[in-house]
Amino acid sequence: MMRLSIIVPAYKVADFIEKCIRSLEAQDIPKSEYEIIVTNDGSPDNCKEIVESLQSEFSNLVLINQENQGVSMARNNAIAIAKGTYILPIDPDDYVVPNSFQKVLSKAEHQELDILYLGFEIFDANNKSTWKTDYREQEKSLYNGIDGYFISRGFEVKDPDRSWGILFKRELLKQYELTYPKDVPYLEDGLFLAKVFAVAHTVAFDNEIFYQRTTRKGSATNSRLFFNEKTMHGFIYAIQDIKEFGSRQQLVKEQIQLINHVVGKFVLLALSPSMGAFRFKDYFRVVAILRKANLGRLETDGLRFLYKKHIRMYNFSKLIFPFYFRITNKYQR
Repeated sequence: MMRLSIIVPAYKVADFIEKCIRSLEAQDIPKSEYEIIVTNDGSPDNCKEIVESLQSEFSNLVLINQENQGVSMARNNAIAIAKGTYILPIDPDDYVVPNSFQKVLSKAEHQELDILYLGFEIFDANNKSTWKTDYREQEKSLYNGIDGYFISRGFEVKDPDRSWGILFKRELLKQYELTYPKDVPYLEDGLFLAKVFAVAHTVAFDNEIFYQRTTRKGSATNSRLFFNEKTMHGFIYAIQDIKEFGSRQQLVKEQIQLINHVVGKFVLLALSPSMGAFRFKDYFRVVAILRKANLGRLETDGLRFLYKKHIRMYNFSKLIFPFYFRITNKYQR
């Protein structure tokens, strides 16, 4: 039985990908029970050749070659051919703890989980540990998707919108046609997570460190991608995407409230660069784009933390809102 499909997008990571793959192979379950699917996203370096060389050593290593389409399509194309009961996204410059698969898979299978959050630790460029998760309280309970979404984030959480290092039941993704968005260049994981959590029934956490996250110059999380025109339009596309997703489903009140919360979040993300710098010309240009997209007034039912206050002020006065936002910009993620 294929228990696990690991998906690894690869682009300009020739210096890291072999270590990543070897960490995924140094595990305590038979090779026949899991597969590692690497998508070479038209990488200009020798990622393809490195993976091909490793295929002669590891029978469960699969390589997809495609023209550059971005990380979302690299992941989607891997998921499309995956056979495992669970999907595990891994970034190609990160690693996992040896002999850790049996424990986490057994927990997911025994509890019939839709989502299992795995513990992770962050290392700097000098391989010094800078932060790690603490799920001691969370791992005592089982959550539905809505509660799990909010439990998984907060002021103290690093990378709350990550999808790497999390087990997802493949059947859930297939049933609801859940994919990563192609045209969202930043926080595409966050949009994917919101849709998955909206329909998930069982979510759990495991406190033991499983995933080892590295930080380096040039990675997406360290780039200035957030502050450009393409990203702003990507946030608006994300809003349209999740609203369209909600319209396709027969959702109950709590699920609709989660979608309202995520819509508010992406509206604030689209506006925040101009508001933070008091670039009023840019701010009102984005407001005009949002209005054209029927986002001039937003639903507030279900919004949590300071999101609700921010969106209420946004609805009340577009003129006052930038000043209010600047004063109270401590909203949860």
